Amino acid sequence: MRKRETRGNEFLALLLAALLMPAPVHAEKNLARPPGTTRYAAMVRELNALRRYDHAQGNRMTLTSIGQSVQGRNLWMVTLGTGPKRLLYLCRQHGHEPASTEGALAFVHELVKAEDGTPMAGYLQAVTVSVVPMANPDGSEAFLRHNAHDADLNRDWIKRTQPETRALYAEISRLHPDLMTDQHELYPNDTRPDFTEVVAAGSGASPSVIAAAEDAQTVVSGAMAAEGVPVVNHTITDTHPARLAHRFNSIKLGIPTVLFETSRLAGTGRSVAQRAAAQEKFMLTLLRFLGGDRDALLAEAAGQPLPPAPVEQKGTD
Repeated sequence: MRKRETRGNEFLALLLAALLMPAPVHAEKNLARPPGTTRYAAMVRELNALRRYDHAQGNRMTLTSIGQSVQGRNLWMVTLGTGPKRLLYLCRQHGHEPASTEGALAFVHELVKAEDGTPMAGYLQAVTVSVVPMANPDGSEAFLRHNAHDADLNRDWIKRTQPETRALYAEISRLHPDLMTDQHELYPNDTRPDFTEVVAAGSGASPSVIAAAEDAQTVVSGAMAAEGVPVVNHTITDTHPARLAHRFNSIKLGIPTVLFETSRLAGTGRSVAQRAAAQEKFMLTLLRFLGGDRDALLAEAAGQPLPPAPVEQKGTD
């Protein structure tokens, strides 16, 4: 009996100690918001200003709330273009990784301001583009990795316990794009360079999804490197649980998804603007790829001159 009481007392003591232990302090809580980052309200103002400009020019852009965050902020999605192919950009699931939002805003601005007859406007006739520039608005506003429930949204795709992941899942399932992204930044102490990651053989994704994802990765990273934005390519060859967005959407929903991470290694002096430029370059190159520029991008990656444009011929009756 005394042994049982002793064990019971020990258990209560351990339980009390656990309850009294302070909550873990996430490493990212020590990160200060760097200059050059757009806050949530400023982002909404900028998107609305672009929408007003666009509506005065010809209604190329729509702005839609696809759900709300824990604290009631709207999850905004920009849609541009009328093409049969669909391309979705998912940015900033982690609130303390600002470059994808900045890159997305610059990218949307470029698409809205594209003049008719230019290659950029032409891509929008081949592709319908959807952009979620800030998937974690509460975390972004607090400049924390997690959302307001202290949940990592990019570890929540299987269970979808959070309103943000539920809203994103519903919209992605509805759109079921031909290709999508998941855009992030590495920790300041992570020494890896900018990289992409896609599913490969052994991941559990279908052969068609693997082929599409690997083709996009190879073509896009090669073209980016040719323009002075080197990117390392990684592939997923294991069957770990698909709780990350690029795993989940590739394996569970059958949507080829390209992860893109920019390096923000401390001490390198790489600014938010420089990282945002890499994010925007990635977004633009992926649009070119899906918009019909695959061969041109391959030629650029190989450092070869582009082939002459084909001569238009009348078809035979």
